[in-house]
Amino acid sequence: MLFLPIANFVGFSTSVPFPSFSTMMPQILCFFVIEDFYHYWMHRLFHWGPIYKAIHKVHHEFTAPSGIATEYAHPLETLVFVLGVMLGPLSFCYYFGNVHVISMFFWITFKLCQSVEAHSGYDIPFSISYFFPLWANPDHHDYHHMAFVNNFASSFIVWDRLFGTDIKYQIYRNKRSQSNNKLPEVDLIEAFILRIKKIIKTIENVKKI
Repeated sequence: MLFLPIANFVGFSTSVPFPSFSTMMPQILCFFVIEDFYHYWMHRLFHWGPIYKAIHKVHHEFTAPSGIATEYAHPLETLVFVLGVMLGPLSFCYYFGNVHVISMFFWITFKLCQSVEAHSGYDIPFSISYFFPLWANPDHHDYHHMAFVNNFASSFIVWDRLFGTDIKYQIYRNKRSQSNNKLPEVDLIEAFILRIKKIIKTIENVKKI
């Protein structure tokens, strides 16, 4: 109920023509960054003792989550994180203008897909994490539900890496690799470079045929 009057106040556009994807995508990327930074700190706050027991513990009833678990939470938690989803578009429009409601539609759709993927428990072949090394894959959030610590960010691994809240997760990944008689898991950025090299090599082999 509050979104529409606030959107009108900050100057959301509802007119035609609709903005192009080249206009919307940079905006949506900014929305992701703003929301994820907000989500990171709110999520850490929700893991503070009294707040965790009263509110966030509901979401953590799933220690091995599925996609539907992304929406399973205490009503107050849902409200707080929905405010984060609204924060990006509203603040961007207030300071820079030129945000259309259709951009908001795509942003919410992308954000919901990201949340479902993070809770899916599946290593999806076409996940953005395969092409963008700073993107948090489902394994990143699976560890959070399993251990109840570390990996508080939703979309990116940057904040956890920057503020040191992924240290236990990195130790866990290496121990898991060693127990499977594998080499320690490489850093996501290194993995991204290795994947690009593999793609280039595949293309070269195809050209030879």
